[in-house]
Amino acid sequence: PPSSAERVSTRMTSKAAAAMATVAGSGSGSGGGGSMGFRQFVWRYFGPKVVQESIQHNKTVAFCVLLVSGSGVYSLYKRFTNQKTGSEVSTITRVRKKSNITVNRIFLERLLRIGRIVMPSVRSTTFAHLVALTVLLWARTILSLKVADVTGSNAQYIVQQKLRYILVGVIQFALIGLPAALVNSALKYETTTLSLKFRKNLAEHVHEKYLDGTNFYKASNLGGQARIDNADQRVTQDIMLFSDALAQLYVTVFKPFLDVLLNTYRLSSVLGPRGPLLLFVYYGFSAAFKRVVMPAFGRLVSRASELEGDYRTAHQRLIANAEEIAFYDGGLREKSIITQLFDATYHHARHFAYLQYLVGIFDEFLVKYGASITGYAILALPVIEGRVTHMDAGDLTNEYVRNRQLLINLAKGVAQLVVLSNKVTSLAGYTARVSELLEMVEVLDTVGVHPFKVRDTWTEVSDSSSESLEGVAKNQEEETFLESWRRRNEVLRAKRAQVAKIREQTRKPNPGPGKFQHGDHIQFEDVTIVNPDGRMLVENLNFQVLASTNVVVTGPNGSGKSSLFRVLGELWPLDSGVVTKPSNEDILFVPQKPYLVLGTLRDQIIYPHSLQDMHDNGVSDHDLEQLLALVDPARTIISQWGWDDVRDWFTAFSGGQKQRVAMCRLFYHLPLYGILDECTSAVSVEVEGKIYTTCARLGITLFTISHRSTLRKYHDYELHFNGTGDWAWSKIEPEPSRD
Repeated sequence: PPSSAERVSTRMTSKAAAAMATVAGSGSGSGGGGSMGFRQFVWRYFGPKVVQESIQHNKTVAFCVLLVSGSGVYSLYKRFTNQKTGSEVSTITRVRKKSNITVNRIFLERLLRIGRIVMPSVRSTTFAHLVALTVLLWARTILSLKVADVTGSNAQYIVQQKLRYILVGVIQFALIGLPAALVNSALKYETTTLSLKFRKNLAEHVHEKYLDGTNFYKASNLGGQARIDNADQRVTQDIMLFSDALAQLYVTVFKPFLDVLLNTYRLSSVLGPRGPLLLFVYYGFSAAFKRVVMPAFGRLVSRASELEGDYRTAHQRLIANAEEIAFYDGGLREKSIITQLFDATYHHARHFAYLQYLVGIFDEFLVKYGASITGYAILALPVIEGRVTHMDAGDLTNEYVRNRQLLINLAKGVAQLVVLSNKVTSLAGYTARVSELLEMVEVLDTVGVHPFKVRDTWTEVSDSSSESLEGVAKNQEEETFLESWRRRNEVLRAKRAQVAKIREQTRKPNPGPGKFQHGDHIQFEDVTIVNPDGRMLVENLNFQVLASTNVVVTGPNGSGKSSLFRVLGELWPLDSGVVTKPSNEDILFVPQKPYLVLGTLRDQIIYPHSLQDMHDNGVSDHDLEQLLALVDPARTIISQWGWDDVRDWFTAFSGGQKQRVAMCRLFYHLPLYGILDECTSAVSVEVEGKIYTTCARLGITLFTISHRSTLRKYHDYELHFNGTGDWAWSKIEPEPSRD
């Protein structure tokens, strides 16, 4: 059964045909075959009295029109007065250089360059798929014209009540439907295939450059200004989105252009050139008006890709540094960072959707409803001009339905060309992202080839022994600060102890035979350490570490040194025995490769604290500078960057600077126990000694994993694992002094 829309359309078609016949008849009756004057026609069907009666009978419709118009005006006002986009640059990601991404000469040059890559030659399979898609688009347009003819003929036969011709028309329509269904399905397939071909050619070109030699390393570490940010996002998702947009753009451009060309020719032969010309004039004004209100969709699309890349990178960093973050108990801080990145992505998407909503208002009205009004006026031209006086109702119906179908096809084609700017500006955003990727991979072969330029002879790259620390330890200002810092943190330690007691009361019992219990010291009693693979690393471990008693842990690789601290940090379940320990906040783990958080230089010191936590604890930037000076006496870090600078700190810091920042983080948090896992291997012996003596003055008891014999003098006991499950606990005798 026909739908309600079809029934309404049928009634409208019949009424329109009847009205045309009536007008034609009245025209022939006045003046012996003459036409109704244009003024009489407008006054009769569009005069004030008719408009007034229409409003009286359609008050609800009039109210809805006023309501929608008011909301549209309000939306426009909000669009042009509200400058806050909701996607401000986050303080946890580095600020990028803004570029003007729009449809201009640069965009066309970039698109042409990428076009040579995705379409290497006319002999390629990609070009063959493009030709196949072109043929299908041509066939679809021809079928649309045939459908218009058959639809008009069928309407005529229905009005004339010619049953035999009606059956023939239905059969013709069914016969046209079979190839039309095939063509439509093949169009979708070829469009998808062409997109995949574009993506394949582009990805292979990028892989050839990006994965050549050590270019992938240079892109992340030695690129400088050519460094590829969010390389995974650009190589995967950006290329995919660009390929889809480019394939869809070809379909969006070629089919409407073909529709406009053929339907204009057919309509001109029936209605004369004025009919299509009026429609073109209307759409020309619509396009000009839309250009005024169109936002910069290209820049917004590019920004959306950047934000999505930052959000994905944050999750990748979380996975890659999961153990270090867990040791720092940085879950809340990482949650805050990831949430902030997601919020930026979300607000930008909301803003983008809101702008699309505003543009959609104009698209819907100008392209659909305004075009319909213009179209019906064009359909009335033969009646107004008196060219249909010799036709009966059936012929008029055929004429009207056929012309209406042709006009709809023409209007759709022109409308798609008008709204093409939306897709082109979106493509400009993807083109900018992909083009930047291509430009960066092209220069990777020349990056890192020449020796690095020395910025300053005193910068800390090799931690040379020229950093003389003699007399620094006796500096009265430093001693005063350390004593003050320790006293201020005693209050915070007391607060942490109170929180730890509350947590201990709500602690869930260990599901295994082992047990964790809270205390002010560290003690292992009959503890067996088993790794996740079920391999026993250490059996029946017993030792006790009191405050100010430093311990060095030694043994071969895989013997269980780091696993000891995974158990201590409660990252691994306790297989057996009893572990007495302070709260996790009073134990800080400093790995060999320090974790550097997304954010400012200040964030690297106070992690996992936030800036608000730092202020709540009464800590200032001057305090941080003095703490950093303890491990960086030459002040190479603070002289090169400010506290609010945002960088990719994994690549900005040298190896020694990373370890110095990590030790400064230890001094900032001032835990009862510090776990040092080969974390001073990249600093000089003098700075290393300064770090251990400072820990002693601040009251930090150390567990150190190290193979350097020079560190034994800073420890009281040695815990040795032999790799077969056995262990040994021994006291370190002080070295005899040399006269």
